[in-house]
Amino acid sequence: TRSATDLSLSSSNVQSSTTTSGSSAVRSFRPSTPIDSELQLQLLSFYRFVPISNPAAIRDALFDQLLLIPGVRGQFMWLPKTFGKEGCLPFDAFEQNPPNMGDVVDSNVSTFDRLIVRTRDYILRDGIPLEDGDAPLDWSDAGTELDAEDWHEQLQQNNIQLFDCRNDYESDQGTFQSAQPLNTKTFSETWSVLDDQVKSDAINPEEPVYIFCTGGIRCVKVGSYLKNKLGCKDVRSLRHGIIGYEQWASDADQSLWDGENFLFDKRRFSKEEPEQSDEES
Repeated sequence: TRSATDLSLSSSNVQSSTTTSGSSAVRSFRPSTPIDSELQLQLLSFYRFVPISNPAAIRDALFDQLLLIPGVRGQFMWLPKTFGKEGCLPFDAFEQNPPNMGDVVDSNVSTFDRLIVRTRDYILRDGIPLEDGDAPLDWSDAGTELDAEDWHEQLQQNNIQLFDCRNDYESDQGTFQSAQPLNTKTFSETWSVLDDQVKSDAINPEEPVYIFCTGGIRCVKVGSYLKNKLGCKDVRSLRHGIIGYEQWASDADQSLWDGENFLFDKRRFSKEEPEQSDEES
């Protein structure tokens, strides 16, 4: 059923819209009335590294347009070189151009309670060490992304180099069979761990290196670091991350995943048994 509270710009809705200034400026909106109980929402996530010359202008224009979509809520982030989003939309809103789609849930499931569009200086604080004169890493040169089915098939090879690029509290909840966790507490610890892995020959730069994370953003940075700083010739990551693999595995009725997928945001409440959660923002 596609009916919902109208989120267009009425005078009461404008009063619910807020703006802050600065490098992390926010436009937000919380509906003053509940979303129609018969509306179904679909969880989705996406990101892309592209040049954006004026993130603030894009933020404001996007915010105004999103207000016109009944039921939309979640968080968009715009940066000079990146945009990303996680949230809920009416389930048929992206039929013509689907992003990474997640579960369909009833509107009474507690996922996101408002729409937020913000600008930020970074999509993910990485702490990558750069010497004076070093050029920033090229996020467009991060290796090859594999679809879930290809990833599943290739992971069944013997003696592959497979690394879990998430933190230890995430890997402890679940990971791929035969994956090696980096055992980091924060993402900024990743680079020294990778340096040590190459120096100790735990990573062979001449052989394919497989990496994965929750939704794919961390693997863009890790893949670029492996290729451009550590000389790995063949880096392969999982397109759409664990979230995308779980969707494929559910349809294919087969999986190499053991345990739970740790999530940071409220998408955890779409699960039958809520777990502590996250996403990489």
